[in-house]
Amino acid sequence: MPTGSGAVDEAVVLWRALGMLGVREAVIAPGSRSAPLVYALADEQVRGLIRPHVRIDERAAAFTALGISRHDPAHPAAVATTSGTATAHLLAAVMEAHHSRVPLIVLTADRPAELRGTGANQTTHQVGLYREFVRFEADLPAPTAEQAIPVELRTAVTTIARAVAAATGAHPGPVHLNLGFRDPLVPAPDEVQATAGDLVAEAPPIILTRHPRPSSPRPHPVPVSERTVVVAGDSAGPDARSFAERHRLPLLAEPSSGCRDGDMLVPGYPALLRTVMADPEHPLRPDRAVVFGHPTLSRPVLGSLLGAEDVEVVVVDPTADWPDAAGRASLVVPAAVGEDPAGSEELAQRRTRVQAWRSAARSDAARPLDWQVAAALAVWDATEEDDVLVLGSSSLVRDLEQYAGGTRGRVIANRGLAGIDGTTAVATGIALAREDAPGRVRLLVGDLTALHDLTGLIIGPEEPRPDLDVVVVDDGGGRIFGGLEHAAAPAALLRRFFTTPHGADIAAAARALGADAAVLGTDDLGPALRSAPAGIRVLVVQEISSGRPPIPPMEVIE
Repeated sequence: MPTGSGAVDEAVVLWRALGMLGVREAVIAPGSRSAPLVYALADEQVRGLIRPHVRIDERAAAFTALGISRHDPAHPAAVATTSGTATAHLLAAVMEAHHSRVPLIVLTADRPAELRGTGANQTTHQVGLYREFVRFEADLPAPTAEQAIPVELRTAVTTIARAVAAATGAHPGPVHLNLGFRDPLVPAPDEVQATAGDLVAEAPPIILTRHPRPSSPRPHPVPVSERTVVVAGDSAGPDARSFAERHRLPLLAEPSSGCRDGDMLVPGYPALLRTVMADPEHPLRPDRAVVFGHPTLSRPVLGSLLGAEDVEVVVVDPTADWPDAAGRASLVVPAAVGEDPAGSEELAQRRTRVQAWRSAARSDAARPLDWQVAAALAVWDATEEDDVLVLGSSSLVRDLEQYAGGTRGRVIANRGLAGIDGTTAVATGIALAREDAPGRVRLLVGDLTALHDLTGLIIGPEEPRPDLDVVVVDDGGGRIFGGLEHAAAPAALLRRFFTTPHGADIAAAARALGADAAVLGTDDLGPALRSAPAGIRVLVVQEISSGRPPIPPMEVIE
């Protein structure tokens, strides 16, 4: 039975179809034009399929949905907004999802066609808003005002099925459905609400199933020798580690590679590469690099190693947008199997060579650690097998790349674009998606990243609250710029325009937004992480000497 609103009719069918296609959670930002999506969530059958979350900030909503999708890409989350400027706030998360290859279902409400381009309130050009960043986009026309007709419902269901197939297919990523909704936007008060089953039955049948992913790509032979190294960038996964272990090759794995463990891992490789690649005759200098995932962190990797003219670069990636920032890949394959003539004796010698890499890296990195590095390592070392560690795009992730050892915990970072947008919201989404799983979710960020996404801490009193530790290393500004070429800038210019000291009390701000918060020193961080209270806890780490008050953020920069 219809609801008395064609917009609500279609919204019920939309949610029901998304639920049948594997979408389990949706993040909604408030608005009027998107109201049919809210009313439809109250449908009895939809309630059993889709768990909604509400965020007042659209950017936080989008990154929360991205975090949920990151936890389990087979069940992508949806994010829904009203029309107008609200849609623009989703762009950063859409871009990150595109470059990270994370599925995300983006639903933007819109005026019907007859109101577009007329100056109607809160109406702009939303069609094609995200352009090349989405795998699929469609502009669904507004259904008939009082009751959606079968062909409109069938079109909606078919479009949704295609969108989810594109989002979760061989090249996963975000998709965009722009939903025209015509008044009335609310169900008729005197009408009996239709069930989702009734409305789906009104449309001609369509098979609601996820488009199957293609079978695993056929491995291609890749030449291997003792001077080959394996580079594992973001989201490389276990294939990189398996390849390195099978052929006894040094593994240069970023913290979020998903394979930073094992006997082939070379911790401390960034500093070592500067030495190795500066000397054409260095005994450890490689002549081939096999690249898995998306390397983004190290200039020694991207420039010195992958950009070296005497190093052959082989990229292993099953998609059409494989990474090759240095522009030197001589071979790109969807999957790799080593073409390796080595016998058991040579493999044993290679293991010795890997140990030489590891020993040299330890020697090259031997120096006293800054307190910020010690704080990052405390969080890294607290990460157990069932835990998830989310890393912000700051100097801390580079500290871990240089100094951290292996971990079997899951490490996630927004390295698709390496921005600081929405980092806290992503972590809350991950924690919400795995709330029944064992282990702890922790977020490690710098102070500027934490301040940039304070709205990610805003979770209404009626919303599910995740269990999450947010560890903020507060040194009063953007330390990362001191390690880039900008370090040579005049001190006053570096401080004001790059380091950007903030002078903010992050713990107080977090408390004001509803989180528990504490300020502590590095020595106290490890013991604090061993506890696991419910809810969101913000631990602000500062350089605190024993028995002395915290150093004001502005003074840390001096």
